[in-house]
Amino acid sequence: MNHTARFAILTAVLFAGCTAVSAADSDKNTPKKQTVTLRDGRVLEDAYILDKKPNGITLAYKNGCMFIRFSDMPTDIQKRFNYDPIKSARYERKIDEQKKVLKMEQDEEKAREQKRKEDRDKHNRDRRISQQQQTVSKLELQLEEAKKKLDNTEKTVSQDRGALVSTLDSKRVTVDTPWGVGRITSENNGAVRNKLMKEADTLSVKRDNQAQDVIDLQLKLEAAQKTLDTMLQGK
Repeated sequence: MNHTARFAILTAVLFAGCTAVSAADSDKNTPKKQTVTLRDGRVLEDAYILDKKPNGITLAYKNGCMFIRFSDMPTDIQKRFNYDPIKSARYERKIDEQKKVLKMEQDEEKAREQKRKEDRDKHNRDRRISQQQQTVSKLELQLEEAKKKLDNTEKTVSQDRGALVSTLDSKRVTVDTPWGVGRITSENNGAVRNKLMKEADTLSVKRDNQAQDVIDLQLKLEAAQKTLDTMLQGK
């Protein structure tokens, strides 16, 4: 079967489809469907006209639907559908223009969304950097305060040691006690010495704990500063 014969069958089906659709509109009957063989050999079962445009026809069939351009049909078939190349070209130009406008709008929206994403990312990055800077500043203050406490404890421990030394050769001892009960005067330097030794032991433990706090804070500060430097480099 040649191309013209095949399209003649298609034409008959299309017109039958148009008639069937019109009948369906009036009496709600199912459109008449037929098998259609296209120029490229494809077979459309239960085919009928679904829609017509200036540049072609859409067929509905068993497995879906398909658009067939008039420009792909023989001249005699085109005439039967009143095919107008000028109208078809004008229609396709209009469609192309609409596609270009849509593509441009989509590209613009995509660019705007990308800009919004970049702005959100920058805002979140700046917020994280600000939070990290606050963490570094807080650790610096904590470290400074911890060093002051350690220094004060070291001084108190030194006072205790000095007081202990003063009890070695003195029969009557008068010392400033670091535990805050004023001056102690005693004939029994052993009692004073024992109390000073107990206080010194307590303060030594406190000093060791404070020293460890200083070390821990120094490590945290170094880690926080390193994280901040990395964040700033990637900004």
